[in-house]
Amino acid sequence: MITIAFVHVGEESILPASMVASVRRAMPAARIVHLTDEGTNAVVGVDEVVRLKYDGVHLMTFRLRHFAQLDSCDAIMLDTDVVVQKDLSPIFALEFDVALTRRDDAIPDPTGQDVSALMPYNTGVMVSRASGWDFWRNASAYCEMLPAEHREWWGDQLSVQAMAQICPLRLRELPCAVYNYTPTSEAEDVADRFVVHYKGKRKQWMLSRARAEFDLSF
Repeated sequence: MITIAFVHVGEESILPASMVASVRRAMPAARIVHLTDEGTNAVVGVDEVVRLKYDGVHLMTFRLRHFAQLDSCDAIMLDTDVVVQKDLSPIFALEFDVALTRRDDAIPDPTGQDVSALMPYNTGVMVSRASGWDFWRNASAYCEMLPAEHREWWGDQLSVQAMAQICPLRLRELPCAVYNYTPTSEAEDVADRFVVHYKGKRKQWMLSRARAEFDLSF
């Protein structure tokens, strides 16, 4: 059985519940695990909830700590602002221990620096076999040593990139264009994508789509 794992803390639950609903539609047999803090309510539709203490600030170290402590299994780790459109289980027919989605294009930050050069992997969709769990333990330990601002944001991507460079495990790169696609407009045809990632300002697009496709009456 494939495990779908995601981290969510806080009261706002529509986005994660929509993501879970999309997984249920595309992968009905998947085991869905909500990784969270000690106070957040379970997201509707999950099979299990795992709780760790959270300081309320350093989300990146919290996220990787959760992944590192998840039982070794075949797993897909998702952000909450994604919609899974197709069954992802065929990925496991490929050879790898860890599979990461690689950014396709340059992404300039406000200073003009190319984010994709520094952090080529988008951590919104990550895949691991049971044989790959040392990768996440090492990434978690690496993130704990980063400056505080990176432990609040970007730290997971920096840590995953660092481990990808030195980890002896089999690493496979998956194209974001297929498995972690960010649309350019709300009306764009994304039917061929396996996973659509509504990051940043696009979250409102996901909410509009979720209201049309899923039962959000809870």
